[in-house]
Amino acid sequence: MNSKEAWFSIDVETNGSCPGLRSLVSIGATVIDHGNIELLTRDGVAHSRPMFYAEIKPHCGSVDPEAQAVHKLTPEHLEEYGQDAYRAVNAFVAWVKGTAGKARPVFCSWGTFDWMWMGWYLERYGKRYTYPFGPNSLDLKSLYLGLTKGGGWRATQKRNMPKEDLSGRHTHNALNDAVEQAEMVEGWLRKYGTV
Repeated sequence: MNSKEAWFSIDVETNGSCPGLRSLVSIGATVIDHGNIELLTRDGVAHSRPMFYAEIKPHCGSVDPEAQAVHKLTPEHLEEYGQDAYRAVNAFVAWVKGTAGKARPVFCSWGTFDWMWMGWYLERYGKRYTYPFGPNSLDLKSLYLGLTKGGGWRATQKRNMPKEDLSGRHTHNALNDAVEQAEMVEGWLRKYGTV
């Protein structure tokens, strides 16, 4: 692993399956400790995990009731407590840049759903080429498949993973789920080694 990379575990909650037609409702992010001691350890002392969370005001399309039932963030709640999409995305970008420092930020998510959404929002409300990440992301399910040396795509489904390869419960709160993902990856790297 490259210590000049800063891996960010990112999770989103949405009001549907397609960006542009539905709204992003929340962003959660944290750092994955993949041996980059500059981010989680300073002067030999471990520091708390840096985290980011934002809820976003309704702004695009209608609400899919099935999606809302998953994350339980109502349009009324988001209207009162959410941020404007532009402000939330740019606060996220500033947090990533500030947290990564001189390291190259790497977008890490469970599958491609989160990257599809954040890529669209970074292009729409941020800067060109999904800045600060560039046009690529690290799919954590693919990482798991590589670390475990295969076993087929079904092995990457959480219900098929050994219990010790999981961490906590998936709550559909974007920040909680980003932390859960980061802890899972850190456990995999301890158990299986690096790629």
